[in-house]
Amino acid sequence: MPLDDLIAEQIRYYRERAPEYDATSPEISPAAMAALERLGPVDTAIELGAGTGKVTGLLATMARHILAVDGSPEALAINRAKHPGSDITFVAADVFAWRPDTPAALVVFSALLSHVPDDRFAAFWEAVDGMLARDGLVFVIDESDHGLWGEEAADDASDVVTRTLEDGRRFRIVKVLWDPGALTGRLAGLGWTASFTRRDPFFWGVVVRSGERR
Repeated sequence: MPLDDLIAEQIRYYRERAPEYDATSPEISPAAMAALERLGPVDTAIELGAGTGKVTGLLATMARHILAVDGSPEALAINRAKHPGSDITFVAADVFAWRPDTPAALVVFSALLSHVPDDRFAAFWEAVDGMLARDGLVFVIDESDHGLWGEEAADDASDVVTRTLEDGRRFRIVKVLWDPGALTGRLAGLGWTASFTRRDPFFWGVVVRSGERR
């Protein structure tokens, strides 16, 4: 399957999964959330792949303003309903193509990096670089290569799995489970410095442009 078609199918999956996402996805590690909270306060935060708002509420306590970006308008509608009165701009857009008008002090993504195809890894981080203010921070939360449960491989495709919704519909999506050490090395080659903590089934941590503060 061409890569653009795979990404489009991945977006369709998360649009259709939105009503069941909170019930079927694992809760984020409290330790990861605490590590994120320690990065505040900030003026503006960008949350890529904001989804139904598992992280957005915490960001709303840390940031004066949030740009919550997701390819699923359905997920963002759930997110918006959870956070009335917060200073959040909800943006329905392809996170691989969207760019902000003004860079932010903090860029956060949870359960997004594992859905970035290897062929778009460098381009994704170049885009993140353009979203980030000088001396800004990136915070990543994602699933580790933990082996605690498995996914249904999609044919023989590397890093592509098949997900099934509660109604039986099946979708192919990208799923890259990073080892934090390998990810740190890959990012270093692109000019980033990363510091990750791993507590299976999650890892999390801060990424900065090399040479900037940690």
